[in-house]
Order: sequence, then C-alpha cells, then structure tokens
Amino acid sequence: MKLTITGIALAALVLIFAAPVAQAAGGAPLDTEVLATDLQGNPTFIKGNLGVLVERNRRLAAVDFLQGMVVDSFGAAGTEELIATGIRRDRLGTFHVRVSQKIAGLPVVGAELIVHARQGSGQVYAVNGRFMADKGLPREANVPAADALSTSLAQGDFEVGSVLSETDLVYVLGSDDQPHLAWRTLVEYNSADGYAVDWIFSSAKTGAIVARHPTIHPAKSWQTYDGNNGSALPGTLRCTNGGTCSDAIEQAIHDNAGLTWDYYNARFGRDSYTGGGSTIRSTAHHLNNYVNAFWNGSQLVYGDGDGVNSGPLGNAFDIVVHEFTHAVTTNESNLIYQNESGALNEGWSDIFAAGAEAWRDGGVNSNTWKLGESTWTPGTAGDALRYMNNPTQDGSSRDYYPERYTGSADNGGVHWNSGIANLAFYLLSQGGTHPRGKTTVSVPAIGIAKAEQIFYRAQTTYLTASSNFQAARNATASAASDLYGTTEVNAVQAAWDAVGVPGGGPPPPTGCAPGSTVYAGTISAGATQVSAGASASGSFTATMTGSGPDVDLYLDLESCSWWSCSWAAVASSTSASSTEAISYSGASGNYRWRIVGFSGTNVSYTLCAQPGL
Repeated sequence: MKLTITGIALAALVLIFAAPVAQAAGGAPLDTEVLATDLQGNPTFIKGNLGVLVERNRRLAAVDFLQGMVVDSFGAAGTEELIATGIRRDRLGTFHVRVSQKIAGLPVVGAELIVHARQGSGQVYAVNGRFMADKGLPREANVPAADALSTSLAQGDFEVGSVLSETDLVYVLGSDDQPHLAWRTLVEYNSADGYAVDWIFSSAKTGAIVARHPTIHPAKSWQTYDGNNGSALPGTLRCTNGGTCSDAIEQAIHDNAGLTWDYYNARFGRDSYTGGGSTIRSTAHHLNNYVNAFWNGSQLVYGDGDGVNSGPLGNAFDIVVHEFTHAVTTNESNLIYQNESGALNEGWSDIFAAGAEAWRDGGVNSNTWKLGESTWTPGTAGDALRYMNNPTQDGSSRDYYPERYTGSADNGGVHWNSGIANLAFYLLSQGGTHPRGKTTVSVPAIGIAKAEQIFYRAQTTYLTASSNFQAARNATASAASDLYGTTEVNAVQAAWDAVGVPGGGPPPPTGCAPGSTVYAGTISAGATQVSAGASASGSFTATMTGSGPDVDLYLDLESCSWWSCSWAAVASSTSASSTEAISYSGASGNYRWRIVGFSGTNVSYTLCAQPGL
C-alpha cells in the first residue's frame, strides 16, 4: 500500500525518515529527513522527495510550494508573505530559488528559505534556511525610531560619525536567535576596533540593540587606525587592467586583484565577485600606518601597515583573496557578520584564500594554511595572522565548537570562531585528526581541489544569511552529495565531527549498528509507512523496537511489467509485538522498508536498517 496524505494533517503524520513536509506527485510515498532545527523547533534543513514544482515560472512555483508547506512544517500562522528574490541554475541539472519573507508588509531580515529542485522534472529534493513564524509578533512600535537609536547607541562603546540611511521598521532575527520588531538604521562610527559602517537594529519595544550587521569586513578587527589622513574613497585612478601602477604597493594590489579574478574564474567559472563581470575596485595607502584591509560593500581597501604589526596588507595575495571572498559572500549567501554566521563569513574567506594560494603555487605547501604570512609581523619570521591547520596557534582563534567564543566582542567571535571552519576544511583536504586531540575522529583526505568545490557550492547553493555551524555542516554535506559521492559525504561529516560541530542527521539510538540508517516515528493500527524505493542488492538487515502492542516490518521488492509496477514482500517479521527483525539476502532490484501498524494507537518505533532505502 502506498502512503498518501490527502486529507491528513501533515503535522500529525510522521514518516519513517522524519515528519513529512509535502505531498509527492501522484500520492507517492515521501522520503524526508529533517537534518536540523532552530531554537523554536522549526526545521532549518529538510532533504528528500518533497514534491514537484509544476509551473513553468520556477520562482512562482517555489513560492506556491512553500506556501503549501510552511504552516505545517515551519509553524507558520498563514499570514506570512513569501517573495522569490533570486534563482540560480547550475551545471548539475538543478536550480535553486531563494525566497524571503514579509510580515504585515514589513521585511523580515535574516529569514530566508531556499528551494532546491531538478531542472527537468521540477522535483524538490531539499529546502533549507530560516523561517520566521508570525505567531505573537508585535505590530506596533512602543519606542519612536529616534529614541530607539539613541538608546542603542548609548549601549555601545562607539562614537557616531553620521547616520547614513532613513530608519525603517522591520522584523529581524536578533543576535539571540529570536524574532524582534526593530528599527533599522545604517550608522557610520568609530570604535575601539576602528572605522565601521553597521546596520543597527534597535528594539521597537525597548530601544535596546537586538542585532548589528556590519558592512565592513576587516582582515584584522582589533587594531586601531588613524583617520586623520587619506580617508576619501576610492581616491585617484592609477592603473587599469594590464596597466602599470605608480608604485610597488599599488602594483602588488593590482596584480593580486587580477590574479584573484583568474582563480575564481579558473576554478569555479566565476566572473568577478558578483559573477556578472563587475569591476574590482581596490584602494591602496588607506590612512596612515593602517594595519587593516576590508571590503566596504563596493570596493577593497588596504592599509600600508605600521611596519611592526604588519607590512602593506595588499602585498599578500591570500589577504586580497580573503577580502575579495567577502564580496563573493555578500553577493551569494550574504552571511550576517555576527556570531556564528559571521564566523562562517570569515572562515569561508580564509578557506578560499588557501585554495587560491594552492592554485597559484601548483599545489599545497606549509604556507597554504597560513593567512597573511608574507606581511604579518615582518620582524618575526614564519609568523602569520591565522593558522588553518592549528587555529589556536595565533593565541585567540578557536578550533573546537564546544569551546567557541559566545560573548559580544569581535562581533560575537567572527574572527576567533572562524578557526572551527578553517580546521574542518584543512582536515577534509589533508586528512588527519584534531591537532589538540579534542576528538579522536580520523578524517580521510579528499584533496583541496574537491574540498574547495564543496565549500563553494555550499556558499552559492545552500548557505543563507543566518546560517550557523550546523547549517554549514548540512550545506557542505549536501554539496558533497551533489558533486561527488558517499566517500566525500562521509569525509565532510567526519571533518565536522572532528571539530565538534553537531548535526549530520539524528544520532543513532542505542543498539543501532554503526552505518545503520535510522527511521523513527509513530504509527497507529491500520496505518502503513514506507521508505522510498532504492536500488540495492546483497544483505538486508533491520531491527525494529517500539512502545506499543504490535507493529510489523516488511522488506518489499518492486516488479514491473511494460504497463505497471507493483510491490511485494520478500521478507517479513510479524510477531505479536513491536519488536521485529529481518535478515535477507537479495539480488539486484528496487527495495523498500514497510512498517504496518497491527494494533495500538500512536505507537512509537525506531528502525535500524542496512542499507537505508
């Protein structure tokens, strides 16, 4: 019997992979898995056979599809407005529609869903991102915009230079990962960390800062700078394309920017930071003795250093790639530059800096895993700004997720926690174990060429503005599955295991053999739940335990004539209990697991099966 969900409340029905989120075409059985949830218990990454986009206009079809599933699967109130903001098609025969939100006509900042589907069939195979449910959210501001901004500015240790935008009312996912009604203002200011331009989100209820989204992404955020001289941007044009610049520092920046374009184009087919040929603008000699470099939302800016903490920042190819990658991130996932999403933003910039160096040098060497080694602390030989293969060597970076920084400094640890992603990428590329023995996981090496393709696809296809480390784990595992196979997917999961990032699907319950696929759910008398069919052969083993009177287990094989296909049991376990086991050796074919409720109401069960079907 095939499971259909017509007329059944989705939220009450649980498949053996996880809670279903949509109906497949023709009432076919759904095969879904919830990989991660947010603090409210709503899914943030769902994979499986989720449904079909049937309209020619893929953007509208994706919005219609999500409207049909968000109430039951994401806890929506039904009053949320969804807007398709972009679509990208790739060489793998898939397309990806990004969908943002409005509530009561107000933008929702930090909430975005991505619908992933096959180009020919429109089959949806994944949905990921964050959704803000309109449940109990306030509609009216208690504090006027100007008062709220004054309250927020009084909280921080910064001096406002100017307000650069009109203030508008929005909903935002705050730094506490909770929804807020807030006033949004773009503010330029000086702080102990230097010059900054941030979107400040002030609570419309209290005026307190609920989120701060920086638009400048510096390579080193803790040094001060002198703003008395040379702050105008972009400055005077010195060289264009293959032309010669007026001094060595300008020439180095110019050459490195061109080489960065070459790297992204050669490895990923990308034309500049937007992917659409935008001009890369770089400024040298910013301020006096400025020990920093940054992307300001429209161009790259480099200080000359002070000769002690650093030399000229733009002389270092990997720092130029790092800043350029911030621009790529702005135009792709747009990872918010705070807390875990900000650490991923920084980590991805370091990761592609390493990839570019390996590409330029014709392979990996010891300097590949150092950031800024050619210009950082010039008086100390072999020193670097960060060390991807051993992040804590710099004295501040973290390399193990349970030990991540969770305070408010460094925008919530965007530089310090980037070491977690850096080490995961290093281990995935080179193999090995955690350098400080925080875990015993041995990660198999897949090489930097494959690893960078996985992380690039995760950036362009799966990551969203508010993605955290668990979302990055799911994103890279999905990218590895898209591009390669089981070996690479398992290596990705091992790399994140090695640095302590949770995720990778629900943990196997006690008693499940290693390598088992775990199915868990509830079922009542007369109900049938199945996994999607999958090609397999050889040994099939499964054990099932449950809480209720009687649940039976079957292994089915599909047989087809020229006009139709049908399923028939080739093995079964039907004792008068909810504890069942199957061991079966079968020839090549399309198999599925089938669970049948014989008696009892809302019987919970756990099935450990090899292979997973």
